[in-house]
Amino acid sequence: MQPPTPTPERTLEYDTNILHAARSQLREELLIDKPWTEVILVRHAQQSFLDADLAAGGAAGPPLSALGERQAHLAARRLAAQSVSAVYASHLTRAAATAQAIVREAQAPLTVATRADLREVEMHGDVTEDSAAVRTRLTEALTTIAADHPDQTVVAVSHGGAISAFIASLLGVEPSMFFFAAHASITRVRHHGGRWVVQSLNETGHLPAGDLVSH
Repeated sequence: MQPPTPTPERTLEYDTNILHAARSQLREELLIDKPWTEVILVRHAQQSFLDADLAAGGAAGPPLSALGERQAHLAARRLAAQSVSAVYASHLTRAAATAQAIVREAQAPLTVATRADLREVEMHGDVTEDSAAVRTRLTEALTTIAADHPDQTVVAVSHGGAISAFIASLLGVEPSMFFFAAHASITRVRHHGGRWVVQSLNETGHLPAGDLVSH
């Protein structure tokens, strides 16, 4: 009886031209190659919860806690190596203070530009700002910022609910509060030609000790 004839191995042949074209299109769609604007979203560092600070803060909210001051400094140190062209923050004290820490460590002399549309989700008694409204507000604010700084890197200090709503709108997920950004965490997105691409989410590596990570 003759042994079975071995089946020759099949060799898959690829059209390298098609592969190159597909890869180039993917790189363009995902904003791998410049031009693009990087927007670094930073959640404010931890605010004070002391009764006196809460009362004194009024509508602008309380200042940073002692832990928050350390978090803001570490976030600023993490971003100091980047060539940041502008720093934006909501009008609330905790965001403005975090942004000021980033400005102090920046390579170039910068000031903080205040934008009220970077504020947290609004809550008044039993009424909470509509999820779609928050998504629209943040998307319009950040698109304007990106358009004002083509091919540059900018920082926008905002709030946990607002950042989550914006990222949820980019990813097309529900609900808007689908992750809880840590205080002084970093989330990176790129923008070009009306397209947004998420690069990272909730970076906390600059807060190495467990007791420095808070929500």
